[in-house]
Amino acid sequence: MRYGRALATALSQVPYDYYHVLHLPHDPPLYPVLEKAPPTEFTCAGRTRGYYADVHTGCQVYHFCWRHRLVSTDLCANGTLFNEQFQVSWLYFFLSSIFNPRSKKFF
Repeated sequence: MRYGRALATALSQVPYDYYHVLHLPHDPPLYPVLEKAPPTEFTCAGRTRGYYADVHTGCQVYHFCWRHRLVSTDLCANGTLFNEQFQVSWLYFFLSSIFNPRSKKFF
């Protein structure tokens, strides 16, 4: 009994690790938690109509371009990155295995 209480006390002081409990990959990249899209150097010049990830924000922000003009800027939910191929915000660990964010294939 003595060790059971000590173990329970020690475990109660450890922060809950959702990544471990949900069997998610550990060591997520350091993405800041953003309240709104920060200003960047993104431009729609030379782009066709569509949604584009902003590589200056690590793909956490995406923009809608139409007629070479910026129409809207949106922010993905925390822990997600914009995937231009499928036009959705996905959890970061799914994207890291699909494409390299530094790749110019979809940007």
